[in-house]
Amino acid sequence: MALIETINLYYRYPTSDKWILRGINLRINRERVVVAGGTGSGKTTLLRVISGLAVRVYGGSMLGEVRVEGRTAYVPQNFDLYILMPTAREELAYILASQGLSVVEVEAEIRRLSDLLGIREVLDQSIMKLSMGQRQRVAIASALSLRPDILLLDEPFAHIDPRGALELVEILAGVDATIIIAEHKLRYIGDLVDRLVLLEDGVVSYDGLIGEIPTLSPDIEWPLKLILGDDC
Repeated sequence: MALIETINLYYRYPTSDKWILRGINLRINRERVVVAGGTGSGKTTLLRVISGLAVRVYGGSMLGEVRVEGRTAYVPQNFDLYILMPTAREELAYILASQGLSVVEVEAEIRRLSDLLGIREVLDQSIMKLSMGQRQRVAIASALSLRPDILLLDEPFAHIDPRGALELVEILAGVDATIIIAEHKLRYIGDLVDRLVLLEDGVVSYDGLIGEIPTLSPDIEWPLKLILGDDC
């Protein structure tokens, strides 16, 4: 089961009187969804609420209801700050062993994840010597090591070049989980996601299929011809 449901959701941070999310009603079930919107629209905050971090870590106030069925894993935009061990192998081994896996199971999972993310050749290199794209893959591998039903990615294309972005899309296409991506650079993911949720000033202004795109505000980067082809 991988169900997310929000009912009339409001959220604000402890340092602000402004509600960052206002009246959010969503139901996501075994889908791949992009949450789009300009800076300050509430994309990141929505992922923090779904992951359970919003009130527990950031404090603040929340009204309404949030129901999440299934295990979540969240990869923030500043993912490299959360890699704690000196190498990717040690990072993955630590997370996997903490789940009670045996040494043999840990090694098998490291092989599986490193092959999926294309990081086998850098498993024993210092994290500090890896590129941002490679570090991001380590962070995603760490998230997937939790066997999540729901994978949350906050602006995953912010620190990688176009080639890396396309490779990441191909990797994510092979992940068996509900995937929710908060992003405003949407040129890469037209074939990956099925559904667009558009946030504007904390309110859902569009929620529908990717092929039924409305006129978007200028601060949303959406080259339609790259996503829908020349017939758009």
